[in-house]
Amino acid sequence: MSFARHRRDNPFSKMYMWYAAANLNRETAHTLAIYFASLHPKAANDGDRQLVGLGRTIFQQGLPDSNIVACVACHGPRAQGVREIPRLGGLSYSYLQSRLEQWNEGYDAGARFPMPHVASTLSAQQIAALASYLSFIK
Repeated sequence: MSFARHRRDNPFSKMYMWYAAANLNRETAHTLAIYFASLHPKAANDGDRQLVGLGRTIFQQGLPDSNIVACVACHGPRAQGVREIPRLGGLSYSYLQSRLEQWNEGYDAGARFPMPHVASTLSAQQIAALASYLSFIK
């Protein structure tokens, strides 16, 4: 429903998903969500293996010097997600990187705290490392 309500305001959402979601009724959107949730995730395995160590550290320990809590606290030990908090494990490197960069740039203002804040504190290398690590999680 974030697409239909224009809460996801990054350029690709505006270009593609706003229109794709515009005519979905609540029941169809719910049915699609159930279908996608039923798919068994596979790791994309497309990140930079040299950055995995740094990404794992950020995910598991956070960035104490920047007052950023570990991602594992909300997303779970295997980045599997918890209730409304999405699964990140195994998503593609390019998707994860672009979402973090978009939050860093101020897009998707409707995103729940703390993600926009977290993304705004990450450097380009930290974003690449975190996206790389997550892309390999099964």
